[in-house]
Amino acid sequence: MVASTDNYIQTFRSAIARIFHTNGAVVGVGFLVSGRSQNYIVTCAHVITSALSLPENIIAAPSNDIYLDFPLIASGQQLKAKVIFWQPVVSNVSTSKPEDIAGLQIEQLPKEAQPIKLIRANNIWEHPFRIFGFPHGHNDGVWATGVLRDGQGKGWVQLEDTKVTGYSVEPGFSGAPIWDETLTGVVGMAVAAEKQRENVKTAFMIPTDVLIAAWNEIDLSISLNTRNQAIPSRVQQLKIKTLQQRFEVLSSDYEAAYNQLNYTLSAGDRNIIQRQINNILQELERVENELNAISH
Repeated sequence: MVASTDNYIQTFRSAIARIFHTNGAVVGVGFLVSGRSQNYIVTCAHVITSALSLPENIIAAPSNDIYLDFPLIASGQQLKAKVIFWQPVVSNVSTSKPEDIAGLQIEQLPKEAQPIKLIRANNIWEHPFRIFGFPHGHNDGVWATGVLRDGQGKGWVQLEDTKVTGYSVEPGFSGAPIWDETLTGVVGMAVAAEKQRENVKTAFMIPTDVLIAAWNEIDLSISLNTRNQAIPSRVQQLKIKTLQQRFEVLSSDYEAAYNQLNYTLSAGDRNIIQRQINNILQELERVENELNAISH
């Protein structure tokens, strides 16, 4: 069952982990999921090899400690985890088998942390999504938005940034959960961004189906998305589109205010910006509640 509309934003935020290199640099993202016996962190295998300065295609699971925190609920509370599931990157080989997935067992959790519920979804073309990551120069993180496309031969799903302004999914978002705004749940994990074509704003995610095919320990955290959902009326579709556009604007406002907060030294100005951020979050929740009321 997907988290209630009243608290889903906080649930999503509370599950996001920031993963560090041994020298303290931020290398990527992970997220908390519930498993058969306890909670785990899911991330990309290449995020782990980056954290440990190892080759991407190393076959054996690393045994070193992985350091992370939960920046949106307990920033600076550094925690340790161990790799217990390992599906490494397969270099220069075209394969449909799951790859670039790692599972971590964490020693302890902040009390506010809540596991994300994954959704196994179909027909997600043009669903808007949100994602939180740590591109170069943004160790406190930024939000990005875009639309979902469809799968390709590797089993990954293409993501596309359709905005003129704002952040796109780029290196530093790897391992981040992809929140589907239409289905109000996580439908996959960011795995790669297009780097060879400068003007192409696309990336890819590993969908939930592939994640659980690789590691069935997280199978019990899956919330199935029924294929027989009622199709919204034209009026409802128009309302949904308008609300989604409003959500995009608010998300951009949030990103701008959050980034401004990082560069503001005056305590008074920081308080003003923080109040703006709180107001934007309240409006985001209101818009999301309206979207959910129409979608359900």
